[in-house]
Formats: sequence, structure tokens, C-alpha cells
Amino acid sequence: MIAEFSLLDGNPVTINMDQIDYFQPSDDGTLVVFADGRNLELLDAYDAVAEVMNPEKQAGC
Repeated sequence: MIAEFSLLDGNPVTINMDQIDYFQPSDDGTLVVFADGRNLELLDAYDAVAEVMNPEKQAGC
């Protein structure tokens, strides 16, 4: 699954969600760590990233 988020500088970034090892809240948004060790810090809130990662847990489902 591919999703688009925002980097801390406001630029968009497209992420292949299948390559994510884990993600966690950070001071400014969400830290995403990939299976190969790379990481990105997103402006998007942790809850917004979690909603994309776990669509079956969205409100109303």
C-alpha cells in the first residue's frame, strides 16, 4: 500500500507502507523507521499515520 504524508518542511512524501518496520510518535509528528534502517520524520500526527496503517481500526468500523 502506498500513502502520502508530509515531511517536517511541508513537502509531500510517498511511502510504501509495506517497507515500514515501525513508527512511533515524535516531538514534531511521527517517526517512521524502514526495514532497511532508514527513517523519516513526518509532520503528520501519529494518529493519522496509525489510521492509514490500520484502516480496520478507523472510527465507525
